[in-house]
Amino acid sequence: MSTTDTTTSAEGTQAGRKLTTARAIAEGIAQEMERDPGVVVLGEDVGAYGGIFGATGGLLDKFGPDRVLDTPISETAFIGLGIGAAVEGMRPVVELMFADFFGVCMDQIYNHMAKIHFESGGNVTVPMVLMMAAGGGYTAA
Repeated sequence: MSTTDTTTSAEGTQAGRKLTTARAIAEGIAQEMERDPGVVVLGEDVGAYGGIFGATGGLLDKFGPDRVLDTPISETAFIGLGIGAAVEGMRPVVELMFADFFGVCMDQIYNHMAKIHFESGGNVTVPMVLMMAAGGGYTAA
């Protein structure tokens, strides 16, 4: 899967570059990390490995281990970490490696991430992105 980024030159002609979806996601995250120091990335293999599908590739080298955190294999814990960081004013991008693992951390996603704003009468926000992959054609469930 790929996307085309189109820009217009001074002459009014359009020049494009073709990116994979993973590269476009990584570039978008990098742009937000440059714009806002409160944006952090966390999840399994998001650092040196660059994410299971490359959606966080290059971010560790550019922003360092304080902003790109590899987590242990504990989905409930690192999604809870993301929720807590968001409630405290940070803007985490959390990668759940596969959508198949969603059920493991459903309580954090459904009862905390999704409901805190409502349950607080709108006084608490959770500015958090939860990324996950589904499919991929490699028959891993």
